[in-house]
Amino acid sequence: MGTKLWIWKQGPFYPQLGKKIIELPCRVNPGPSDAQIAIEGFEIQPNARGNFLESNYSVDEIDAIHTYGIMRMVIDYYEKVIGNPVIWYWNRNGYTAPLVARINRDGIDARYSRDSRSIFLDRYGFEYNRIHHCRSVDLVAHETAHAILDGLKPAWEHGNPETRGMAEAFCDFAAMFWILSQKDMCSEVIAETCGDLRTSNMLSLFGVGHGFEELPGKAIREANNHTKLKKDHWNPYHYCEAITGLLYAALVEEYELLGDRKFEPDALYELGNKWAEIILWTYVKCPEIPTLELFLNYFRLHWFGNDENMKKLLKERWFF
Repeated sequence: MGTKLWIWKQGPFYPQLGKKIIELPCRVNPGPSDAQIAIEGFEIQPNARGNFLESNYSVDEIDAIHTYGIMRMVIDYYEKVIGNPVIWYWNRNGYTAPLVARINRDGIDARYSRDSRSIFLDRYGFEYNRIHHCRSVDLVAHETAHAILDGLKPAWEHGNPETRGMAEAFCDFAAMFWILSQKDMCSEVIAETCGDLRTSNMLSLFGVGHGFEELPGKAIREANNHTKLKKDHWNPYHYCEAITGLLYAALVEEYELLGDRKFEPDALYELGNKWAEIILWTYVKCPEIPTLELFLNYFRLHWFGNDENMKKLLKERWFF
């Protein structure tokens, strides 16, 4: 028997989507928590059936339940695809300390900290219009993915800008994988785009409503871009934007080959999961000291083989 709980479908900046009930395939401890993750400062009790669905939860408690649910889904998806358990960096020698989400701090941080064994998802702004990072599915997925990648590739934490850009892209992809792993969310993407993934949409936009201070209602990044990597781009976020733009374009090109089937949620779900699995395996196979050229060659061979379209995409966007 599993555990049911409430989560935001995408967060308050997509009010038309609202919340939904998910069922996790495991029993969840009070908190909510389990052996891998915990939410700091909460000890919420499940109801008699072991679910977190009560109508009298406070707003803060709903935030904690939602945050736990997204973290759990991201971890479960990674473990399902790779076939191995997630092991946090600090547990590699047999320890069992969980990753802790800290969602009660006032500030503007959304980050992962190896030293604190935590992800920080702050809240900021005036009380009547306060932004809560933890309510964004994208940000929760992104920061959880940082912890996953740190356990998988610990040297990347302090790598060069190219490597750190690959890490940022891995974490942005986690938010996209989360959408593509659920048929109801695939249906929402198709409805929003009318089958044209080249338009900005919830799949391509990262962190809607959590942009920079001067543009707080905007998205942080956009995968539907045409960024070309130039030799003088040494900022990790330039690398991130270029990587997500290229790999998102690869998804779009194959999606458009589906013809009328592209309006079927099942078709996007199947294609999206194939794309996500290849991206994840590309990261797993990368060495401790990777290069973008090696990473993209791994992806190209597993996604398109020697397909000329992928070669063209690489030629258009990259300067090796």
